[in-house]
Amino acid sequence: MSGNGYSTGAQINFGIGLLSGNNNLVEANTATGNTNGIVVFPAATNSEIRQNVVVGNPPIQQANSLPAATGVDIWDQSASSNNNHFLGNLCVTAVNVPCPAVLPGAVPRKPTQW
Repeated sequence: MSGNGYSTGAQINFGIGLLSGNNNLVEANTATGNTNGIVVFPAATNSEIRQNVVVGNPPIQQANSLPAATGVDIWDQSASSNNNHFLGNLCVTAVNVPCPAVLPGAVPRKPTQW
């Protein structure tokens, strides 16, 4: 998932969002150029978020156009009791998630080369 890298309003977007549900799997994706790369909302439970490449969220263009807007590569808004797991994701910034969380043997998918 890739945003256009430029934001003109107060809306906050995301590349991949787990809004709710149980036993979700988010695996081997690439999310760049969004305000937030991956967001796990409070209602998501027992989910696995693993081996994703999530970098460049927010992109530099957005940081310049909306300096007050903040964003991160991965943002976990759920309670720890929701039992969501993050493993082997390649990221630079995160909230409530270890980042980078690349373990030996966990190789994230590389972004597509254009």
